[in-house]
This record gives sequence, C-alpha cells and structure tokens, in this order.
Amino acid sequence: MKLKLSELEVFVAVAESSSFNLAADRLDIASSVVSRSIKKLEADLETTLFNRTTRRVTLTGEGAWLLDKARHVSEDVVAIEHHFTQKHKQPRGRLTVDAASSFALHAIVPLLAEFTQLYPDVEVTLVSNDSISDLIERKVDVAIRVGLLSDSTLKARKLGVTQRGLYASPSYLKRVSYLDCITQLSKHQCLGFDQYKSLNIWPLKDDNGERLCISPQVSSNSGETLKQMAVNGLGIACLSNFTVQQELESGLLEPVLKSFWEKENIPINAVFYSERALSPRVRVFIDFLVSRIKLS
Repeated sequence: MKLKLSELEVFVAVAESSSFNLAADRLDIASSVVSRSIKKLEADLETTLFNRTTRRVTLTGEGAWLLDKARHVSEDVVAIEHHFTQKHKQPRGRLTVDAASSFALHAIVPLLAEFTQLYPDVEVTLVSNDSISDLIERKVDVAIRVGLLSDSTLKARKLGVTQRGLYASPSYLKRVSYLDCITQLSKHQCLGFDQYKSLNIWPLKDDNGERLCISPQVSSNSGETLKQMAVNGLGIACLSNFTVQQELESGLLEPVLKSFWEKENIPINAVFYSERALSPRVRVFIDFLVSRIKLS
C-alpha cells in the first residue's frame, strides 16, 4: 500500500466541507474525481472513513483519526512548497475577505488603498457579512471574526481586542430625564439587536452583580443601523469602540454611564483554513492588518 498526497488532500477537503461537491469546488476538480479518490483511499486503508447520507457526509472514528494526521502532512508539504517556490514572488491572485459590515467599514476599508498600492497584483474582494458564514461554501480566503471562536477546523491570528460602550446623541440626552445610574436605564429607550441576542447583554452590572440584559424598544440586525439610530436621537445603543470614533470627535454621539462600563476585551481574529495558512496573499494581508489596525 502506498498513500498518495493528492488523495489525502481530497480527504481533508471532504472532511472539512462535509460534502463531496463542495470539496470538488474547493479543489477545482470534478466531483467524480473526489468520489474515486475517497473510494480508493478507503480501499487501500481497508476501512470506512465517512458515513454518507444524501445531504451530508460525516467522519467515522477512523476518519477523525486520519484527519488529524492528514492535516499535519498537508501543512508540511504546503510549507515546503511555499518556502522554495513563493519566497521570491510577489503575492498575486484573488483574495476574498469576509467581515461584519461594521468592522469592514471602519477598520478594513480605510486601509485598502495602501494595501493595493503595496500589492497591486492582489485582487481584493471584501464581503460585508453580519452573520457567521461557512468559509468553504462562500469561497472565503480569510474572515475577520469578532468574539470567541468555536470552529476548531480554523486557524486564527489575533488582531487585537475591542471594548463596547453605551452611546447616545446630545439631542436625545437633552430631551430625556437625567441619567446617572444604571437603574435609570429602564426609563430610557434602549436600542438593541433582534437576531444576535447575546449582544443585548451590555457591559454593565445590575443590582445583583449580573451583566445587564436589555429588552430593546427598537431593534435591528445591523450594528451600523443601530449607530445611525443613536446618532438621530432614537435612544441609547451599545457599540464597539472602533465604530464610533468619528461620531465622538464630531460630537454626534456622547458616552453614557461611562464610569459604570465593564471592560470586556472582546477578541478580534483573522481566521482561515489550515491549508491556506501560508498562501502568500493571505499571509501578507494578515500581516498588513496586524501592523496597521489599532485596537484597544
């Protein structure tokens, strides 16, 4: 028995995408080639690597064991190839970056002009996405995720941390009752999320020492929309600090109950699939973000 690296690469792609068709798209080969490669690999190893259904494939116990080993082999081979073939080449090709709209607008877009000047052969596609998406299905090279990561198949590089705070417009604060303690929030119009309920847990503590969970009178699924609501005097919003710098400097927003804010240190990571970790265009883009983005 002699295993082929190409068969292991196909196996990893199927395992990480849970689909023969998605693996074929990812590797840019025919679905029939994927199917034949997996059948041959199972025959050579005399075991079943996947449980197959009409909608999805999942790993067997033997398949899970092989996935861990095959990932290391694939990564080592990619590292060797890139060391000798890519180290003197200018990064080129299409780079698809997925990020929540707020982070894309305020942290990435202002840096793209400089990046494209440094790497003119890299074609950047920025997808502003406010939900957790499947990187393989969306054909994303690197995604920016705010918050704790749960997908163990991804590798990550930390860009920094962010904090959240409460903000309202001067016009709103002038026309409503004075606000100097947390309990008075119940008399105010709180703006929150209708889909991402965890974001309605604000960085404040209630009388019981628990984090304050608000029930928004007005809601949206977009942080940018909530910010504009706050700017236009609709109420108080809890926003990430990197999204409100311009509004604070121009006087469109003011901090609310700042002395009561709890520090959160919410992580911001650039995430990518393991075999893409050393892609020159992905590497230089992440290095660029790390060097340019300033987060508290």
